[in-house]
Amino acid sequence: MQLLIDLNFIILILGGISAASWLVVRFIGLAEEEEISKVANGLAIVGFPIGVICFLIIGAGFYIFSTSIEMLPSTYDWFTVICLGILGLVLILRPIKDFRFGAILSLGVGLLGAALLIYLGAENVKMLSAVFVILFFAIYGAIKVVEDLYLIIAEILSSPAISVSIGIICITQGILEFVGLSILMLIPFL
Repeated sequence: MQLLIDLNFIILILGGISAASWLVVRFIGLAEEEEISKVANGLAIVGFPIGVICFLIIGAGFYIFSTSIEMLPSTYDWFTVICLGILGLVLILRPIKDFRFGAILSLGVGLLGAALLIYLGAENVKMLSAVFVILFFAIYGAIKVVEDLYLIIAEILSSPAISVSIGIICITQGILEFVGLSILMLIPFL
């Protein structure tokens, strides 16, 4: 756990490169939009595990902070935690933003409800169908709201301008942490 905290600058730099994949692709010099999109999507998929590690680092930092604050590096400040959190969201939401989990989850709950009735001994097909339909639409209606909110956040964070900006900030913070500084140390009014 301490290793995650000590090497968080590496995750910030790698995650920043993955988040700024649109800019990285432009530096490579690809000309066709189809090639740019393929390479950017490939970098986004590579960034998914880095996003998960970002949240693990935040959790490890809060755990170590609750036990012994002396074990945290001096550069692990609130700005680093915010960078890791936003970077984790960007890297996790970008590859899965097109996955519609509401319909699949509500279908599973509806089938589970009908299967539970069959297990309890119900044999009436109309009643089983009604339970399935009611559960399906109730769960789908509730989850659809959450899914729409999730899609709005994912669309905002995965837009090229936002993700490149977040990536550059995280790369800068990672490089500064490597040399023992932080963006907060360079900006006196924060």
